[in-house]
Amino acid sequence: MSRGSVLTLALVLAGCIWRGLWLSAGVTDQTLVADRTRAELLNQVSDACQQNGDPPSPTDRHDIQVLAYFADTTESLRTDDGSSTWQLESIQRFDPDAAVWIVPGADGQPGWDGWDDNQDGTVDDLGELGAAWSDDHCLTPLDPGYDQVDSSHSRIINRGAYVPSNIQTFMAEQSEGVPEASDVLKQPRWRWTFSNQAASAVR
Repeated sequence: MSRGSVLTLALVLAGCIWRGLWLSAGVTDQTLVADRTRAELLNQVSDACQQNGDPPSPTDRHDIQVLAYFADTTESLRTDDGSSTWQLESIQRFDPDAAVWIVPGADGQPGWDGWDDNQDGTVDDLGELGAAWSDDHCLTPLDPGYDQVDSSHSRIINRGAYVPSNIQTFMAEQSEGVPEASDVLKQPRWRWTFSNQAASAVR
């Protein structure tokens, strides 16, 4: 038996032992939980749409991303009577033209306060925004303070972000069909966020 064959056999055996220990430890199959949760939330999307008209067809669901916020244990995902406790928090639409700003942090200055981060001879100029390890940060339309961005002390670093929306806009777009931009960007056009109230209560 060659050295390569022995090494391959050793790796396979090690993998089998590791998987056996994993299963015997009772580790939850998180992928199964995530898949089940996504299916449940997509059904909730359909139910919400049905209350406002026709639900989107299953082929449209690839353009919907769902975000779920819940506790680490699956036991808290349902109430005592077995009903779901998911609550819709927001509906967001991806806008490829939405500006993403980079803004100064708590010190109010680009980069490190009092340092010439970009070595251009001027301390705390706009070109220092985003200097490594500074407190500068990005803001998207979903972040608090986005509408109060001072363009004279900030700059647009990128375009394309989720923006607040509503079910009426979602339904109108679904009836028109998925825009070509979604296929080009490879970005889910819509994002629905849910929280689990039972999970929040046990934290």
